[in-house]
Amino acid sequence: MDNVYIVSAVRTPLGKFGGSLKDISPSELGSVVIREAVNRAKVDPKLIDIVIMGNVLRAGHGQDLARQASIKAGIPAKTDAYCVDMVCSSGMISTINAVQMIKSEDADIVVAGGMESMSRASFAIGSEIRWGTKMLMNKSLDIIDTMIIDGLTDPFNFKVMGQEADMVAREHEITRRELDEVAYESHRRATIATEKGYFKDEIVPLNVDGRVVDKDEGIRADTTLEKLLQLKPAFGSDGLHTAGNSSQISDGAAALVFVSESAVRKFKLEPIARVLGYSWIGIESWKFPEAPIYSVKKLLDKINIPLSKFDYFENNEAFAVNNVLFNRYLGVSYDRLNVYGGAIALGHPIGASGSRILVTLLNVLRKMNGKYGIASICHGIGGSTAIAVELL
Repeated sequence: MDNVYIVSAVRTPLGKFGGSLKDISPSELGSVVIREAVNRAKVDPKLIDIVIMGNVLRAGHGQDLARQASIKAGIPAKTDAYCVDMVCSSGMISTINAVQMIKSEDADIVVAGGMESMSRASFAIGSEIRWGTKMLMNKSLDIIDTMIIDGLTDPFNFKVMGQEADMVAREHEITRRELDEVAYESHRRATIATEKGYFKDEIVPLNVDGRVVDKDEGIRADTTLEKLLQLKPAFGSDGLHTAGNSSQISDGAAALVFVSESAVRKFKLEPIARVLGYSWIGIESWKFPEAPIYSVKKLLDKINIPLSKFDYFENNEAFAVNNVLFNRYLGVSYDRLNVYGGAIALGHPIGASGSRILVTLLNVLRKMNGKYGIASICHGIGGSTAIAVELL
């Protein structure tokens, strides 16, 4: 089968919850990165076969957000689009779908990524109101936060993901200090990367109310390990995760353009990377932070390349426990993992993060003179996806 190549990869800055991007719809965020990815790829929009975007918090935002974003980005109406929802892996499974479509010869040029506005997640009234309530005399209505229910809660035990992350940390006898050290490094590295301009090549600046937003909003340049150690547990009085060593609720989008080998030749495109392979795996729901260990092992077995051959890794920092496990059980040293910081510092717009970390991985490989990289991300209800690339 022909190789599949990436010809462009971009993302928005990541906005804090209720921050600069709070009034921008998810489809608008998606349209920005789709448009820029296509422009950088130097591909005629008419040649795009399909657009695939990850998204989780869709309630109230209208039909098929991927198609909304595609049309807003100037992609012709004849090019269809669809959303995928694999919780936090949504933005990565979309890229895997793109590779599959090209390898099956159903497409030659595919735009794939993810978009999420957690700030604009809807509140909802329970479905029982549709059929059973004529009036509310001496009654009340429950309001559902769709961000919490659809994005951050395990439906099998009704625990939020932070509670489950605490359970996993305790099971593996991980200390609070280990978790806070991961968080401190995330902010320290993200601060350096921002100050040195390392993110400029991957970020599409946004104009918000006449002001240019071109930096991730969640980075705390002034944080210290001592400050992090003083924070109270966020998910129970005896918990290990805090607001400081958990990922941030965020807004943002990312997109990449994938092409076939024949499209590269025919349209004289300039690939930046080759896709080596991908994987996905399920696990018991509450053990989701462990899942990237297994998706990466499955990926390495599938492509028959040893872990030692890979220069850099991006593993999503849903919680600090994720990277402690990644380091401990895969043997990936911290100096090769999330070298520009991760979701603890940058933010975690859940439907976009899978593609965001792939965009950042490509940027890291280019700037750090690396050649081979792996991006991996866990997801709610227990699972993970991973993808391996070779920089060209």
